[in-house]
Parts: sequence; structure tokens; C-alpha cells
Amino acid sequence: MQSVGGTRKRYRRVSYILREEEGRHRSGVNALAQSGRGELLFSASRDGTARCWRTVDAGSKAKSARTYDGHSDWVNDLVLIDHESKLVTASSDTTIKIWGIQDANCVHSITTHTDYVKALAYSPDRCFVASCGLDKEVCIWDFEASTPVSQHKGACFFS
Repeated sequence: MQSVGGTRKRYRRVSYILREEEGRHRSGVNALAQSGRGELLFSASRDGTARCWRTVDAGSKAKSARTYDGHSDWVNDLVLIDHESKLVTASSDTTIKIWGIQDANCVHSITTHTDYVKALAYSPDRCFVASCGLDKEVCIWDFEASTPVSQHKGACFFS
């Protein structure tokens, strides 16, 4: 206890346990991506996860089929790549992660951005993914080689 102006102030410790509602996001959803045949829907959430949902036979209380959990902050965007065998997520923890769709394992993590990564775009013809963030940087990635193709500081492509 501390004394403030002659009176004693009491402090109490409070603990919270955040329970995940089974198979659902714990916070708002930032982005969606759907598989080409429409049977899978992927969501990016402010709870730091991405989830895969089966859209076939989905009732009003659908549960996610898989959870991609490895970011420490909001997941802002996601794209499917490599013939829909991998999921790429962009996060406010400044990382981009590549996940195996089937096993939900993170196969690669990229830490090039220095601020929130806000958006992704995928070019299936070239197998490139573009990322951009609050660091004013646009990066174009060749995920087959796991290397940046180009980086643009303070990029402005359209004016």
C-alpha cells in the first residue's frame, strides 16, 4: 500500500482469462479471401489469427475448420497463392507469414517491413505477391524463391 496525502490507497490485482469461443474469431474481421471453387473461405482478424471456413453445408453457427495462429497483432489482409496450397497473411506485428493451407503450419515469416503491413495483392501469372504498409514501403515478393523482387520506399505508382 502507498500513502497519498496521509491516506492509504489499496491496490488489487485483477486477472482476466480470455476464453476462445469454440471455432470463432474473438474480435473483428479485417479481410476475406475465397477459394476458386468457393468451398473454402478465409478470414483475417483483429484477434491475431486467420481462419479457414468450409462454406459447403455451413449453418448459421459455422465453426472454422483450421486456425492460422502465429501473429502477435491484428491480421490485416490475406491472399491464397501457389494453386491455393498456401495462405499469405499480413499483420500489424510488421510480419508477413506464409502458411500451409492443409496443416496450418507457418512455413516462412518475412520481417522486411518496419511498420504495420496493411495490404497484399497476388499475381498468379508471375507468382508475385505485393505488400504495403504504414512504413510507406511497397515490396514485391517472389515466394517461390522467398526473395523480394523489388522494394519501393515512399512509393506512389498512381498520382
